[in-house]
Amino acid sequence: MDDIASTANTAGEPVPDQLRLLFNNPDDVRVRHLPCALPGLGSLAVHFGAGARTRPHIHHHGQHLVVVEGVGVVADDDGLHLVRAGDVISNPPGTWQWHGAVPSEAMTHVTFEAPGDFDTNVDRRDWNTTYPDTLGA
Repeated sequence: MDDIASTANTAGEPVPDQLRLLFNNPDDVRVRHLPCALPGLGSLAVHFGAGARTRPHIHHHGQHLVVVEGVGVVADDDGLHLVRAGDVISNPPGTWQWHGAVPSEAMTHVTFEAPGDFDTNVDRRDWNTTYPDTLGA
């Protein structure tokens, strides 16, 4: 039988130690491991409390995100993009990015990526200055 899981609520586990450096506020982020039978890929549901987000990073093999709840932001070389439930974001390998919830609302996304394939040793650029309190309002 196929493995089945749900993203229907925000319950999950605290961010594991090896991933904490990826988030600006890891205590306001919850993760749930999801089944993924695709070779070389893993899947997580990541719930960001309002204002929680990742630090700038890259995925050497790319990353696919599906927003399932709330309002969020994805930033890349082309700027900031507001995203909502139902939006799908596909980041090519090696793409500079960060993503998370807007300041006023939580967001949950499902990610498909090679486990552990992220690098935070990248330029932060305008990570803080492009994230005003009014973003998404």
